Amino acid sequence: MNEPRAGVHLRSVNLNLLPVLEALLSSRSVTQAAEKLHMSQSAVSDALSRLRTQFRDELLVRSGREMFLTPLAQDLLAPLGETLARVEALVEAPTFRPRDLEREFIVATADPVTMAFGAPLCAALQREAPLATVHFVDLQRRDYERLRGMELDLVIVPRGFIRTERLIEWPIYEEAFVCIARRGHPQVRGRIDRKLYAKLPHVSYRADQETTVSMESRLLGLAQHDVIKVSSFSLLPLIVEQTDAIALVQQRIAERFAETADIVICEPPVHIPPIEVCMYWSPAHEQDRAHAWFRDRLKAIAANLS
Repeated sequence: MNEPRAGVHLRSVNLNLLPVLEALLSSRSVTQAAEKLHMSQSAVSDALSRLRTQFRDELLVRSGREMFLTPLAQDLLAPLGETLARVEALVEAPTFRPRDLEREFIVATADPVTMAFGAPLCAALQREAPLATVHFVDLQRRDYERLRGMELDLVIVPRGFIRTERLIEWPIYEEAFVCIARRGHPQVRGRIDRKLYAKLPHVSYRADQETTVSMESRLLGLAQHDVIKVSSFSLLPLIVEQTDAIALVQQRIAERFAETADIVICEPPVHIPPIEVCMYWSPAHEQDRAHAWFRDRLKAIAANLS
């Protein structure tokens, strides 16, 4: 390719005219270039005039009924086409293919959500995105900041559990709560009233050691003595079946463990309306196509939860 002519610098070139230049040089026709670009012939002719001024070269010259490329235009044609193709590829959104996705999604939640979503999500990933990974991590007091800082992809918790300003929220399912006690408990006969609830020892869930207000206090408004505190709901049935302590747990967990653990399910002393479990994410992830695909998988699984 010839050296650029003296005085022609990138800053002096209107880059918006380059697609017009490529159409003109490849078609060698103002009419065909106009049709290709969906422009008027007069607009293309005007663009050609400005291009000639910018490059200080005729670019296209007429001989009879045909137009021919000048030597400079011949040198420009191939690299111009390659450059425009690269620019188009750069500005166009890349095609998203879940099967090519190599990414770890980090979800902060409690183990009932992991139990509900783990198996169907594993199947969905193996089927659609075999190179992707989901890491479920325990809830922490800093999850709001971690979500805003994009250290986490999602937080899945009951509404009201974390700060939600400047986060996007999506309700995914409802969760009911029940009490559990060991089978054959000497004091538990079906429903647990307020007096018995306050009298019996409890095992209780805490997200971390800094959590001061218990879930039971928020839901029931009753006093209780917590003998054991754990950061995993699924440990509660295993402790309850071996002691005279009781626990308040999600109905989903209670029913799952009632099939294998020596426990019974009881009505709480106070009616607890179903809790709405929501998914939260940073607005910075809203246009992330992989993130949107992952959220859609979770929403589809939630729709099938009984």
